[in-house]
Amino acid sequence: MKRIIFPVLLSLLLAVVSCEKKDNAPRLVIITFDGLRWVELFGGADSTLTDRTEPRDSIFPFIWSYVPEHGYLLGNRLLGSKVDMSNRFWFSYPGYSEIFCGYADDGRITSNDAVPNPNTSVLEVAGRDPRYAGRVMVYASWRQVKHAVGCERGVIPGSSAYDPGLSDTEFTRLLDKMQEGMPRIWGGERFDAFTYAYALESLRKDHPKVLYVSLGETDEWAHARRYDRYLSSARATDAFIRGIVETCEADPFYKGRTTYLVTTDHGRGYGNDFPLHGDGSPGSGETFFLAFGRGIPVLGEVSDAPDYKNRQIAATIAEILDIDFVPDNGIRQEAIHPERPIE
Repeated sequence: MKRIIFPVLLSLLLAVVSCEKKDNAPRLVIITFDGLRWVELFGGADSTLTDRTEPRDSIFPFIWSYVPEHGYLLGNRLLGSKVDMSNRFWFSYPGYSEIFCGYADDGRITSNDAVPNPNTSVLEVAGRDPRYAGRVMVYASWRQVKHAVGCERGVIPGSSAYDPGLSDTEFTRLLDKMQEGMPRIWGGERFDAFTYAYALESLRKDHPKVLYVSLGETDEWAHARRYDRYLSSARATDAFIRGIVETCEADPFYKGRTTYLVTTDHGRGYGNDFPLHGDGSPGSGETFFLAFGRGIPVLGEVSDAPDYKNRQIAATIAEILDIDFVPDNGIRQEAIHPERPIE
């Protein structure tokens, strides 16, 4: 009996190893700062809002030490590089919908209500592809993000707000218990540290091929008129991005095979309007886009570039994953392809 079982087990093992070797599907990590302005990302602390002098590489040490050497940054309007929202509302749910669904559905996506998005997201399309099925995961601090990307339809699992984690590990169960006992100061939004920890555990244990991590404290502290905590949260998010990238690049499943995208769902106002965003606060539609890692040209901080829109990010995701994605409005978008800056 043993003579029969052993060859069968060996053949199954070899089949699994062979399958892993043939797995050439890209890996993709998408990270969003909620409501972070391009002003701080490219210019450091705003002198009109604080007496502290903090250059951009002090607030975002990982981004400015790593991304220019491994990809590009779009959105420094002082250098002639613009990224803007297409939707007319300039707040979160329409912003996330535009990023992942590929167009501004201004007729139906008009509020931040926690309702299902009628539009199909590019993450759902990826989740239906045999190469990525069961390997697309979403972690978000703000509850509505799961709705904006279509998690409720069951194609892509998601954890947001005070949901438990998606990994079945001892560490995740500990996080679940800790989260239950934490104060809920923002109602439908948990602390970013939990979102980060859950996502990191999934990277280590579940090996998703597509991971979206949505972090939200920058927006919450800005609304609270706490510019100091807004900057602290931006710095913390930079550290979380570092942790995610370093975890991936230390793992053979991801090392040298992963593309990273970083953006925001909306901007915010200038001066006294800093705590606000929306169509009544100029500057709220101004965003940014960072791409680095596998397959991304090393252009550094891009200047004198074409104007880009957040609605193009879904097409960029589809191109990276080699999937066919057509927005529900039927209008295909061009993926983002910045040219090398003019010297």
